[in-house]
Amino acid sequence: MKKLTTVAAGLLLTTSAFAATVTLHRDANLFSADYATKSEALNAGYDIAEAVTTMDQKQLRKALPVLSDNTIRNIVVEQTEIKSEEFAYTRGDIQYRAIVNVDYHFDKTQSN
Repeated sequence: MKKLTTVAAGLLLTTSAFAATVTLHRDANLFSADYATKSEALNAGYDIAEAVTTMDQKQLRKALPVLSDNTIRNIVVEQTEIKSEEFAYTRGDIQYRAIVNVDYHFDKTQSN
C-alpha cells in the first residue's frame, strides 16, 4: 500500500509538470475618432489598420484584447477590414467614424 501511494504521488507530480500550448483565434473592433466626412474617417481607419499590422508584441498586447496572464505569446494579426459608420448626436449633424475589424491569433500555454 505504501508503494502504491508513492507511485500515485509521483505520477501526480509528473503530470502537473506538463503544459500544452493552444492557439486562440479572436477578432476585435478598433474605432477611429469622429470625422465630418466619410473619406476622412476611412483614411483614419487605414492609418489604424497599418499601425496595428506594424506593432510589436508588447504593443499588440495593449491594443488588442488578450488574456492578461503571462502565458500569452506570438500574437499575429491575420487580417484587417475597414468600414465606415455614419451617426449623429443631434439632428442634422452627421458624423463618420471608421471601424477596423482585426482578426488575430495568439498562443497560450495551459498547465494540466
